Amino acid sequence: MKGSSFNVAILTISLIAISRLVFAEGSSMARLVFFDGKSGSKASLEEAIKKQTALRAEEKNQWRWLTWEYASGEVPRYCVATFGHAWADFDHPPAGGQADSLADAASMLSPTPPVVQYFEHLEEVSDFGTQTNTPTLVEISIFQLHYGKTSQFYAALREFHEALSRGGSVERHEWFELRSGGDVPQFMLMLPRTNWEAVDTGADLLLKRLEDSLGKKKADQLFEQFTSSVKSHQRTMAQLRPDLSLLPNRKGSGP
Repeated sequence: MKGSSFNVAILTISLIAISRLVFAEGSSMARLVFFDGKSGSKASLEEAIKKQTALRAEEKNQWRWLTWEYASGEVPRYCVATFGHAWADFDHPPAGGQADSLADAASMLSPTPPVVQYFEHLEEVSDFGTQTNTPTLVEISIFQLHYGKTSQFYAALREFHEALSRGGSVERHEWFELRSGGDVPQFMLMLPRTNWEAVDTGADLLLKRLEDSLGKKKADQLFEQFTSSVKSHQRTMAQLRPDLSLLPNRKGSGP
């Protein structure tokens, strides 16, 4: 699994939106657009995104959307995403004011084709914890599975979730399964981080919490069940860009 797992583009920025990192109950689909900019294009590219944001703010049918910037890399990299949708929502997305901004943005993209991906939010194995605000820093992990290992992986996620819940964990974590736009089976985990120091919490801490809840033997077996189903793992960080995002008040249910 290469950069395509989390390198998508703003050619379809007109279809992107998000409220918080999490979604409304009963509306579990997310559309994520990832893109790279050409070297030296950061200022101009962000100006094009702001122009698109301003056009979106004038629409009656507004979607909430967030823009995230990668915290590392040699070229500007962004993700614009919309969560909390039914599949049918994508039949009639907000469409006003696309052409000019998209043309500007497209001219600044790298030769790498943009990737648009659709993920389903897995509420059963996710937890809001005690955090209700929109995270400003997010750790993203992409898990590409061995073919035929989805059931094994998901069963491990379910047991992880149940064990950590019994252990009183209050950390927010969001699991997603890729439904379209890339190699499957693939899962994505989003972990809000308060700062960079908080990133220094990994597998050892998780295993310790599992051992406290399940006992060492069962925890080791569960961890092996999880890791043996994973073909590859990619980990990266992204920072929220409120100045490039649009957060209108949502009508009806939802965050």
